[in-house]
Amino acid sequence: MMNYEILGQIRVSGRPGVSAPRARKIETLLAVLLAKNNQVVTTEYLIGEIWGEHPPARASAALYVYVSQLRKLLRGTGEADESPVVTSPRGYSLHVGIDELDADRFTRLYQEGRALHWDRSYGQAATVLRQAADLWRGDAFGGFTDSPDLQAYASLLEESRLECLELLMETELLIGRHREVVGQLSALAKEHTLRETFYEYLMTALLRSNRRAEALETFASARQNLVQQLGIEPGSSLRKLHHSILVGELSDAV
Repeated sequence: MMNYEILGQIRVSGRPGVSAPRARKIETLLAVLLAKNNQVVTTEYLIGEIWGEHPPARASAALYVYVSQLRKLLRGTGEADESPVVTSPRGYSLHVGIDELDADRFTRLYQEGRALHWDRSYGQAATVLRQAADLWRGDAFGGFTDSPDLQAYASLLEESRLECLELLMETELLIGRHREVVGQLSALAKEHTLRETFYEYLMTALLRSNRRAEALETFASARQNLVQQLGIEPGSSLRKLHHSILVGELSDAV
């Protein structure tokens, strides 16, 4: 079984080990084929992704060479003699099996964790959501998103990652792990300064950990970032939580 990883630096693993494309154009080729796995990607499209608007005169021949080099790379990590890169009359496709792509595993685990959360199986949901979040090693494609299509796909994956993390933090709070998640929530709030949910959950975790002053400081930081960057005040949910802390009420917010 092959293991393709795009939730971080692009890597391919199997037997005997882990490999990563060294040449930028081969990395581009692999990234595009993984983003459109099990679909035929036309030669013209691949040429545009690799060279942009000004391809060389013999771009088709050069693409053939890159495909051959990619096949060699994948053969070095796979178990089967048959290459997963398939040639068709119109172009090429990369055969990716079930759960061979980390992004597919992430999506499956996220959906499973979300369903468990909806069923109020919070302990199981937290375990599964944590497994999904832990698949990420960095930015999708290692931040390599020169192509508009790859950028769109990476942005979609990133949004799903943040939604997964929000649900994970909510679930952890529901099972009383407020002290354990303060550090991660603090890091998330600093990294995603316009994501109000992380501030809200951090304030809740701090309040439940008897750190009322820090919870109020978190609101002040959230308000400053939102006003300075967007010119808006925090939303009603965040303001309501802030008020409940000021008046000394125990918050039921998650």
